[in-house]
This record gives sequence, C-alpha cells and structure tokens, in this order.
Amino acid sequence: MISIAKLPPPVRPGDRIGVAALSGKVDPARLDAGLVALAVCGYEPVEASNLRTQCGLFAGSDRQRLDAFHDLASDDNLSAIIFARGGYGVTRILPDIDWDLLASHPRAYVGYSDLTPFLLQVVARLGLVAFHGPMVAADFARGLTEEEQSSFEMALSGTLPARFSICSNGPGEGRLEVSGSEDGLPEDSKSKEVVEGPLLGGCLSMLTATLGTPFAPDLEGAILFLEDLGEPLYRFDRMLTHLRLSGNLSLLKGVVAGHLEGEDCEPSLGASQATLVRQLQVEAEGFPWPLAWGLAAGHARPNLTLPLGLWARVDPDAGELMVG
Repeated sequence: MISIAKLPPPVRPGDRIGVAALSGKVDPARLDAGLVALAVCGYEPVEASNLRTQCGLFAGSDRQRLDAFHDLASDDNLSAIIFARGGYGVTRILPDIDWDLLASHPRAYVGYSDLTPFLLQVVARLGLVAFHGPMVAADFARGLTEEEQSSFEMALSGTLPARFSICSNGPGEGRLEVSGSEDGLPEDSKSKEVVEGPLLGGCLSMLTATLGTPFAPDLEGAILFLEDLGEPLYRFDRMLTHLRLSGNLSLLKGVVAGHLEGEDCEPSLGASQATLVRQLQVEAEGFPWPLAWGLAAGHARPNLTLPLGLWARVDPDAGELMVG
C-alpha cells in the first residue's frame, strides 16, 4: 500500500518558476509563446540552459538535459519547475537524476506525457505530490482556458479538495462519465461502490514502459488515472493486457480514464475515445473496482491539473472524483 504524499510548498503569482526540458526538443516559437503566457499568469519564468538546444530527438544530450535540470533544481528561489514538453527521452536519464538534490529542495513539479515516470518517482521517492498538468510549450503555448488556469492555480496553491464532476454528454466531452450511464456503451453490472486510495497514473504508454524496471510505480490500493494520445486499438489493448499480466490491475481500488485521443490526432492514427473506452470496459471485466472515464485531463483541451499522490475518492453513482 502506498503512503500518501505531502503537498509541496504553495506556489503563488509572482513566484519564480523554472522551465525544464528532460525529453524532446522544444519548438522555439511554441516555447516563446508559452513563456509569455506563463508570465501573463503572474509568474516569473526561469529557463533551463538546454531549453533551446537540440540533439537528435532530444533537448540536448542526456548529460546536457540532466545538468540543466540539476541547475534549476538547486535554485532555492524557484517555487516550482514546469516542463516545456513531453515527447521522448526521460526514461533514458531517470537513473541519473539526483534525487537527494530534489529532496533537499521540495517544490512543485508539473508535466505529463513522457514525464509520467518522473512525476511518479517524485511521489514514491520524495513523498511529495507531483502535478499532472499543463506544460509550457504545449498547453500554455496554445492558451489555457479559464477552467485550466483556475485548476492549475488552485492545485499549485494547495487549495483542496479538488472535485471533478460528471458530464451527461458522454465520454470525450471533458468531465467525468460513469460506466453504464448512457451514450451507447455497455451497461456495467459491477457494484458501483465508493472507493478511495491515492491517485496515481498518467500516460498509459509510459506506465507500461516502466514495467519490469526499478521505476515501475507501486499501484497497490491506488486509484489509477489513465490517459494517452492517438493509440490504435490493438496497441491500446496490448498495453492494458500488459498491465493485467503484470498483476497491477488486480491491486487497484478503481480506474479513471482521462482524454484517450488528442484533439490534433488524425482519425487514421488513433481509435476514437468511445472505442477505447469500450475496450477499457472489456479489460475491466472480472475486476471488482469501478471504472469511470471522461476526466478532463491529458493530451487534449481542457487539461486540468491533478495532484498525484494525494488521497482520492471515486463515487461512481454521484459521478465525482474528489482529490485531497
């Protein structure tokens, strides 16, 4: 059973926030737009030295990305570190991150996608809440909605509990839709009891990428949040099967799915949200935990900020996820 993480020190408008790049190379125009948007929100962005560096797929070599991140992490005057983008690359350098350095400077870390394993290690190793939320050269660059900005500010300031409510329009409309409610999906015959546990998870493909490594999260007793972008049905099913065969699905208290298809995803590249939810329901058969979907978080708009590592409560009948 995972212990509950503690909130990092609160982040307020006017605070200095580091902008880091541990993964893919960052588009300069999107970075500039995101930095302006972060400043407009009232924060002072501090760029990592590798933000504008490119080395193949990455924002600099493994060593450049690590050194730049460690320089930010050692700055006592940063209230938070937000990642510029995901992409690919964080698993290459996870073993070399100076976790003792991070522990000596507790702060908020915000990101998603490729950063999922890093965020879950912050929870596991540091005992700190990490935030699955908007990134600078992605969400901030395209412009946060009022709902996204409010969610971001409230989460980082430690305003709790955070409640995420049901939407009657069905999955994919951005809120929380409970299994078997309407929308043509199969009726769920399982008990819809209220369940509680620490909220963990993130990008499904990154969760499965860590299985069998020292960086696989301990999911026993957790409410598992899942989201992903543009996955064909067969690959989505393969990842869920991988989770099941690893034994992790049997350890859970509940599953809540967020966005399962990004708004910029070509239809030929990924299955629809409804199709993936149906497959998730099939995979959930035989497990006692409740399944919900439609949480407005992940690779699409709106991308609300979720505090990973905090105690969460799923009420399927009420259609509510409460965190904190």
